[in-house]
Amino acid sequence: MQQHVYKRRRNAKGKLKVDRHYTGRFKLAGDSKPTSVSLNVTDKQVAERMLAKIVEEEQKRRVGLPVAPEDSFKHELIEDNLLLFSDDLRSNGRGEKYIKDVIRFIQIVSHDQGWKTLSNINPKGFISWKTANSSKAPKTLNEYLNAFQTFLNWAVRMKAISSNPLSEVVKAKTKGKEKRIRRALTQDELIRLINTAPEERALVYLAAAYTGIRRSELEKITWANVHLDCEFPHIKVNASISKNSEDNAIPLHQDLVTRLKAKKSSSTDSHVFEVPSRMHSYKKDLEAADIPYKDEQGRQADFHSLRHTFATMLHANGANQAVAMKAMRHSDPKLTAVTYNDSNLLPIANAVSQLPSVVPKAKEKPSWTRIWTHVSGLGRLSVSEGDSQKKRKKFSKELEREEESRDLTQDDTKDHLYGGGSCGWIRTNDLVVNSHPLYR
Repeated sequence: MQQHVYKRRRNAKGKLKVDRHYTGRFKLAGDSKPTSVSLNVTDKQVAERMLAKIVEEEQKRRVGLPVAPEDSFKHELIEDNLLLFSDDLRSNGRGEKYIKDVIRFIQIVSHDQGWKTLSNINPKGFISWKTANSSKAPKTLNEYLNAFQTFLNWAVRMKAISSNPLSEVVKAKTKGKEKRIRRALTQDELIRLINTAPEERALVYLAAAYTGIRRSELEKITWANVHLDCEFPHIKVNASISKNSEDNAIPLHQDLVTRLKAKKSSSTDSHVFEVPSRMHSYKKDLEAADIPYKDEQGRQADFHSLRHTFATMLHANGANQAVAMKAMRHSDPKLTAVTYNDSNLLPIANAVSQLPSVVPKAKEKPSWTRIWTHVSGLGRLSVSEGDSQKKRKKFSKELEREEESRDLTQDDTKDHLYGGGSCGWIRTNDLVVNSHPLYR
């Protein structure tokens, strides 16, 4: 019997290329030629163990012994399978930070619970570990569970196990139990931060608040990713550095374009942003701008809050949900609308005031008023249009009797506008209205 692992070599356009993954080859008794099988792993030790298992199963099949596919890797060490798992994640484009975090979470729980093989993993053990670590934030505990779920679901697809033993474990409730709650900066706070921080860090803060680009992504942006002289200036965040592993073109605000052009003209570094390596500098800049790191509600304004600020400004300025999601590079609308959106800064009162009215408007009062000015001795009485006909006739008769005893032609007409004669006049809304009852 022969068996070994190797990396394929081939000539491509005159250049020798070596495969990244190992291939296994074996030849059993009675075989006329060797059999090759792709192992899809980069670690030689893992490749050798996989090939040994394949050869063992093939020998069982040839002599008629039963082989349970779901048990083929069941007693393999978790560590060995993690190497294959991480290699598979990497080949699917997942970032190194994500891979390291997932592997680390699985290793921590496995070590604490004494799990060595896939068969050791069980729900009671994980729940016991979660209870012992209840001091951790619920969100953090869920990240550990998510890491295991991803790993075990992969093992099911690889037919290493028949089912995910942790599939029924319930996630910890996070609502109302968040240990770190962020807030968005107000417009006034953002202005103060940009104006008081040193120029290099001010550019970083402006970019984070106007693009939503994460701190880890800003560190890796080079001038080759920045396009300022096209019709729509933008920064290209490559899939290799993006959290969602996709190429994204991030449009730029004119204020940011102006500052980037000024820096580019004098920059000798390939990297655009000098992101502070320690958060001490950021907290110092907040203090200089008179911005509390934590508000009265205990919400903090850390660097990632600038991404919250970006989302909140989008919503406050009328961006619809689809646009905001795309700008934030989210796949879950709840993240955009709830998690990253600071509702305290939204113009809710203004939005309510702009709602259409459904209550009938009250009838408008007439723009003019008729006033009866009575001759000396009768005083002045104000009678509206709704007065009864009876009152009108009464006053008309009294006025006629008075007119018989006076010569109305002697009145000074210039006083008519000011109520000086027997016939009073008033000016309402720039219209001169004769208030004498005879003219009504």
